[in-house]
Amino acid sequence: MLRNYISIAFRQIRKNKLFSFVNFAGLTLGLTFCFLTFIWYRFEHSYDRHYPTTDRLYRLNYELNFTGSAFTITRSPAPFAPMLPNYFPEIEQTTRFYPRSISVRIPDQDQGFEVENAFFADSTTMQVFGFETLQGDPDRALHTPFSIVLTDKTALRFFGKEDCIGKQLMLANQGPFTVGGVIRALPENAHFTFDFLAPFRNIVDVEPDFAREGILDVIQNNKLASYATTYVLLKKGAKAASVNARFKNFVLKNGMKEVRDKQNFALFPVRDIHLQSTAEGEVVPTANPDFLQIFSLIGVLILAIAVVNFVNLSTAAQLSRAKEVGVRKVLGSQSWQIVGQLLTETFLLGLPAFLLALLLTKQFLGQMETFFGRKPDFSFAQNAEMLLLFFGVFTMACLLAGIYPAVFASRFKATDIFRGKASGKGQGGNWLTQGLITLQFTVAVALLAGAGIVLRQIDYLKNRPLGFNRDMTLAVPLFSQNMNNLFSPGDQQLRNRTNAFEEKLLQNPSIRAVTLASNLPGMGGARHPIATEKIRIEDGVVLPGISVDYDFIKTFDLKIVAGRDFDKTYGTDHLEGFIINNEAVKALHFGSPQAAIGQSIQRGGKKGRVVGVVNDFHSENLRTGLSPLFMEVSPGTFSQFGIKISSANTPATLAYVEKTWKEFFPEKVFEHRFLDESLADSYREESRFASLIALFAGVAIFLSCFGLFGMIAFVVRQRTKEIGIRKVLGASVGSVVALLSADFIKLILVAILIASPIAYFFLNKWLADFTYRITIQWWIFALAGLVAVIIALFTISFHSIKAALANPVQSLKTE
Repeated sequence: MLRNYISIAFRQIRKNKLFSFVNFAGLTLGLTFCFLTFIWYRFEHSYDRHYPTTDRLYRLNYELNFTGSAFTITRSPAPFAPMLPNYFPEIEQTTRFYPRSISVRIPDQDQGFEVENAFFADSTTMQVFGFETLQGDPDRALHTPFSIVLTDKTALRFFGKEDCIGKQLMLANQGPFTVGGVIRALPENAHFTFDFLAPFRNIVDVEPDFAREGILDVIQNNKLASYATTYVLLKKGAKAASVNARFKNFVLKNGMKEVRDKQNFALFPVRDIHLQSTAEGEVVPTANPDFLQIFSLIGVLILAIAVVNFVNLSTAAQLSRAKEVGVRKVLGSQSWQIVGQLLTETFLLGLPAFLLALLLTKQFLGQMETFFGRKPDFSFAQNAEMLLLFFGVFTMACLLAGIYPAVFASRFKATDIFRGKASGKGQGGNWLTQGLITLQFTVAVALLAGAGIVLRQIDYLKNRPLGFNRDMTLAVPLFSQNMNNLFSPGDQQLRNRTNAFEEKLLQNPSIRAVTLASNLPGMGGARHPIATEKIRIEDGVVLPGISVDYDFIKTFDLKIVAGRDFDKTYGTDHLEGFIINNEAVKALHFGSPQAAIGQSIQRGGKKGRVVGVVNDFHSENLRTGLSPLFMEVSPGTFSQFGIKISSANTPATLAYVEKTWKEFFPEKVFEHRFLDESLADSYREESRFASLIALFAGVAIFLSCFGLFGMIAFVVRQRTKEIGIRKVLGASVGSVVALLSADFIKLILVAILIASPIAYFFLNKWLADFTYRITIQWWIFALAGLVAVIIALFTISFHSIKAALANPVQSLKTE
């Protein structure tokens, strides 16, 4: 019997090549996108599960609650970590990471490397995390000063395939550091990544001599500054909730007197960081749970559209096989046998689609990095359970696609069939077919509208005025990225070098301006407690601040609205001068910009007065609103050059800047980025989201029209004689095309009406996360609907026009 089923199935597939191809291709595409969705969903839920201590591993989140500014950050003050095991018996061990970038050089070689993720780590790191050892003794290395532990990827980058144990490296021109071990690099699904580990005690040894004493004092004594990430390993059976409940008492006993009532800590499970963390300062972007749910839902809907195509075409096709079913019933076939026959055809067509979908899934995995910035480390050989899940999805899809058409055909009565009552127009005039077509286009139109709104929002953010001139500005870091420059007292020799570098650059007519700052506009600023005559440090008023050079305001075209700019001729601005923005005037209760001039401000140990007020500008990205900001001249904390260049002959200008850099700062690898590129990167996740929605919208509309293409072909076949009669009676080509298209277009119009409020609801919710956002306008949904209608009309027109132009004589002769 099975052989007979298979034989008839092959015969039907050959007989209906177009419908078979549409079903095969649609199911393949739907399964592929569904499988990719499942792989990504599983990948997002697999973060930080690979450590042997995962179930007991926590990060110490640092909670601050200053006036009008409550926030949680991932880094915490370094002195607290060693105290924790003595205060909390539940804690087995702690370790600290100080992440930074750093220039690395192999002795006696000219080549240098800029390492983005250098971690200085406590000697307890291997005990806490249990990283996989490949060579040497990493645990011993982290106990030994001036040693270093490389990941296998970094070892390959520095030394190729040579044995690197015992080799030496210079870090920031300091050292040498001896390679004492190699560990396996962390996988993609980790909430942080590093290139090498060096002992925590060596943090100060890679800094200039003039900065070491101040930085060492911060590491040992500063209980407010947050620059180290602390991880906690609990004892087996210990509960994090018990520790968290007693953290407030710990801080009141051990914290900084002035602010300890505003500080707190909390243990956060490492395995939950990627999906649940809302703390500031995550190294790897965390997942947006809402986005992940939407992404998963869209993947399932794409498969649903493919199944809908299968159901519609198969149901319509059964009408042309009514006589075959009638003959089978007369000859004694039972309904279950007819259902079995038709389900066999479905699975026979679906199995090659399943196999091809697996192949396409494997091929498309590499493209995930384009849309997500990360690529899952996935192979079918190592994920047999996923392969079993995929087969289950395929089986369910085939059952859903085949069961209704099979049952539909099996219910034909032989007497009705031979009387002609089982025939139909094939359009799917029943409510189910119409409902399924409407569902397809509802999804497609909603995704089209979503893609349009997301793209407009990203474009709005990228092009919105920021309050400063960012055009043709190079951002060149003076040091490798780190936070230690915040605590550096500065050095006159370094200041002389930076001044000489600026003078040499300005000799080139293509370089318009050069300035220095701790952060360039749009890149944020460090928060500092602020005091005035009316505000005490204990009141907890915290403002972001940046240190700027004398020509900073002129370089970025900021506007002085009261007072004056910093000026070297006064001789005191670097000691006591502050410039604030309008938002800071409000936050510090100065009344007006004019009234703010001359007001006293205390920042840390520095006491000074306001000499100027500038226009508000976005010191951070546009996810947040305008924030209060103060600026000061503190050369010891300068870490970024801002270099304005001409747009003409950019490559030659960059080459000149690099050559000059190597002359003045040979210890630091030259890096540069255009400021507008860096600012655009702030919205990289949103841009990827927009690209993904656009891709899914394209697939959804393609699949919907693919099914429509098959349906209209079937309608034309079923109504060939009707079309011929209408032509004989004088019907025009346009009227025939309109006749065949009208019912489908009505369904698409209904889909537009359903999709618009659904899309509006979800998109409005997404936009609520932005301080600056576009207004959702009705024409976006109208345009999305118009695109869907036009594409559908093109799809329908091919068969409709072909049928309308056919010779009616041939149509009427065809039986």
